[in-house]
Amino acid sequence: MKTKTESILSFMRIIALIGYIGAIIAGLRIIIPFVISFFTDKSPVGTGTGLDHIKETHLLPYIFLMSFMIALAIIKVQIWESLREILREINLHSPFSMKVANNIESISYIVLGLGIVYFIADQYIHYVAKTIPDLNYRLFKTDYQYLFSAGIVYVISQIFKRGVELQEDNELTV
Repeated sequence: MKTKTESILSFMRIIALIGYIGAIIAGLRIIIPFVISFFTDKSPVGTGTGLDHIKETHLLPYIFLMSFMIALAIIKVQIWESLREILREINLHSPFSMKVANNIESISYIVLGLGIVYFIADQYIHYVAKTIPDLNYRLFKTDYQYLFSAGIVYVISQIFKRGVELQEDNELTV
């Protein structure tokens, strides 16, 4: 019979898989119409980013802004993949392992990268919005939530690493 924690982890593995697949679909929903629009006169489906209306008049800013959107989508897929890896590796009989601790630390760096890309994209869209009318300049607004989240995940990874050290010390003394 599974414990409550094992049931929760099994449920979280399913949620992580759904999030991973959803992130891939969301990324492809942006990438495919963006690429198709350069080979045809008009993409049959818009990218859903709210930027399609500027393509005809401001091509270079459109490409830069869409590049930010694609980079963000790829980073989000990486975060979900890292979470799936952690949930795959975690063992409740010996929960603290260096591989899991390193994966948690890796997620903090990926989230930090996500926050930095959001910050740069936000600064760029504010710059471009001065010359392009009707541009949603709040498209990349995050209020630094990803930078804060990266710090929290990094602290958790350090606590987890300390747990690994304590677990190894405990195994040596027994």
